[in-house]
Amino acid sequence: MRAWQQGQQRHWLLPLRKGIQYEVVRSLGRQDKLVRLTTSPQVRKKWPGLPETLEARLLSKTVKGKPVNILTSLTDAMSYPGREIVDLYVHRWEIELGYREMKQHLLDSRFTLRSNLPELIHQELWGLLLAYNLIRYKMILMAHALAATYPNQLSSAQLSSAQLQGSFILHHLQAEPAPQRGAG
Repeated sequence: MRAWQQGQQRHWLLPLRKGIQYEVVRSLGRQDKLVRLTTSPQVRKKWPGLPETLEARLLSKTVKGKPVNILTSLTDAMSYPGREIVDLYVHRWEIELGYREMKQHLLDSRFTLRSNLPELIHQELWGLLLAYNLIRYKMILMAHALAATYPNQLSSAQLSSAQLQGSFILHHLQAEPAPQRGAG
């Protein structure tokens, strides 16, 4: 986090952990505060030169019924509207969930890809992204067919499993020879 101070246009954005104590310096809006955080001696020992206090911006918003509290170094409320920052953070979180779904459900929680050659790794990654996006597209279609359901409320793991089972059944149905007419 300290590296952001050593350059221009470097900022950070992270969720506020439970139990973090802070002092409100001033209010920038209804759910937008400039706060002062005290750094611990352990952290200052790990990163010499870190000040005893840091000023940051605390943004709060309720998303899908859950309170979201974000700390950021983007302290200029006019240049960086709080609502936009929180909305971008929520979208970023949805992307992270997508990565997790790909790793857990499409890669079966493997840490490595099966391919060893660069061109095959490239092909495997594209295949993974294609499969993920096709599953997501199916989820959108299903959500539109269901009343009051959003695509992210559906389980991609269950849909991908159902898709694989359906493909397996279709494959075996097509593999069986068609009955002969007029034989006899």
